[in-house]
Amino acid sequence: MLHKILSALKACGVSVYNIVDQSIESAEIYFIKKQEDMRRMKNIREITVTVYNDFEIGETKMRGMSDIQIAPGMTEEEIYKKIAGAYNAAGYVKNLFFELADPAVETVDDDDKMNCLPAEEAARIMADALFTPDTMTDAFINSAEIFVENASFHILSSRGTDVRFSKKRIWGEFVAQCVSPEDVEMYFDFEYDEPDTFALSKLVSDAITIVSDRAEASIAPSAGVYDLILTEKHVYTVLSAYLEKANAAMIFAKYSPYEIGASVQGESVKGEKINLIAVPDQPYSLDGVKLVERQILSDGVLKDIVGATRFCRYLGIEPKGSYRTIRVENGSIPLTEMKKRPYLMPVAFSDFQMDEMSGRFGGEIRLAYLFDGENIKIVTGGSVNGSLLEKHDSIVFSKETYRSSNYSGPAAMLIPGVNVAGA
Repeated sequence: MLHKILSALKACGVSVYNIVDQSIESAEIYFIKKQEDMRRMKNIREITVTVYNDFEIGETKMRGMSDIQIAPGMTEEEIYKKIAGAYNAAGYVKNLFFELADPAVETVDDDDKMNCLPAEEAARIMADALFTPDTMTDAFINSAEIFVENASFHILSSRGTDVRFSKKRIWGEFVAQCVSPEDVEMYFDFEYDEPDTFALSKLVSDAITIVSDRAEASIAPSAGVYDLILTEKHVYTVLSAYLEKANAAMIFAKYSPYEIGASVQGESVKGEKINLIAVPDQPYSLDGVKLVERQILSDGVLKDIVGATRFCRYLGIEPKGSYRTIRVENGSIPLTEMKKRPYLMPVAFSDFQMDEMSGRFGGEIRLAYLFDGENIKIVTGGSVNGSLLEKHDSIVFSKETYRSSNYSGPAAMLIPGVNVAGA
């Protein structure tokens, strides 16, 4: 198939291109309670071709681009027509000129036996882990979905890139239900880059506890200002804003004020200075940039900028590739120490969000634990509305750690003085 595409590119006069050829073996398993309801296996091939068209506006050199999908069953004539149309369309895209990623030639072997498992077997292993903690009568999993993809990539570019690598992705969702004293259902999701049975079983165990406590909760926290303890995936949601603001596209567009050497937490940090590393979740980006660990923040100081080749070129820096996974090397306080003073610790939101542009975070509380200095209350309702920009000079992290597909680091962070709307 690739030779047909290369032949069509030449026939259309396309001299600059990038091809991503992806083959995917996937498994999907659906459950109603513990009973398997449906199982689906797939083997598909997806080919994405990016064509570039160079032109000038006045004395300014431009490089337009357009993406197309090529199906394996397409004829040479169909491929030619698609590429010709994309090349013409790219001539109307007024991007400033940029050079593609430097050439790379490599085949990356995956010797990890767990990562090499067939998708169906990996899904079965994760299904066993999902239901192992489901042992209660009043609180249980009432439905679940598990997805596994084993993907192999082949990237070719007109600059000479020819790389191959594989990647596994495991994700899914489940609904936990508690029927007494109130019938409550809560949604949970998960994602891993390997069959992490321990992490999934712990998530389910925690989810059953959370939905059981939610069934008991009946009051909302009083409106006011609280020391807020965020945990696990909510920690990632907040801290990922630093990675987003260190992205070349954000900086080039002036959406982010970050520059190398800037103290992004301010000059006077009363809490912990953040050490944050961008971690690759695959060997190469889809435009052929080799991905390696990069220190983004060191003691709160910006050390590196990452992002797509186009925007790195615009900033005059080496293409670094885009990342979504972070490792945070902080954590000085045991969670038990954090909990010795009054706090509000939400463990489930309806929809917790972080706006990296404004620095604001928040969401509606489905379940939280409120410590007033003497007693712990289970509360539900109200909402959190905080600003990272106002508080990141005073946050602290737990010694306890948490790991998911896109995060490794402290399991909890304490943010003082956060506004909460409540009763």
